[in-house]
Amino acid sequence: MKTFVATLVIFALLIGFATFSYYYIDNTTAFLASHTEKLEKSVQAKKWNKAEQDFSKLKSSWDRTSSKWTMLIDHQELDNINISMARLKRFIDTKEHPEVMAELGELKLLFKHIPEKESLNMKNIL
Repeated sequence: MKTFVATLVIFALLIGFATFSYYYIDNTTAFLASHTEKLEKSVQAKKWNKAEQDFSKLKSSWDRTSSKWTMLIDHQELDNINISMARLKRFIDTKEHPEVMAELGELKLLFKHIPEKESLNMKNIL
């Protein structure tokens, strides 16, 4: 009986941690996506100084988030975002409008993909 109860408690803890992890990732992804949207609006308006400030805020938020995500998600996803952020910074510095917009599109897709990949559903289990 003790083994059954211990197994049940461990299973409940695992489900609780998985649920917490998913909601944490989902909330932080939404927060990062909102920064990305602000940056995109600045770039579309060709306000490069504002775009640099918005990128700094996005990068700062990403640096805080990525250290926590390291424990929760595949490191390849983190690497992809880091690479995209580095390219985005360089394109903003050189004021390459089409390249910045393309890189922002990729970054938004990467942010959107992570909660979908980490969600607990049959598609991810099978």
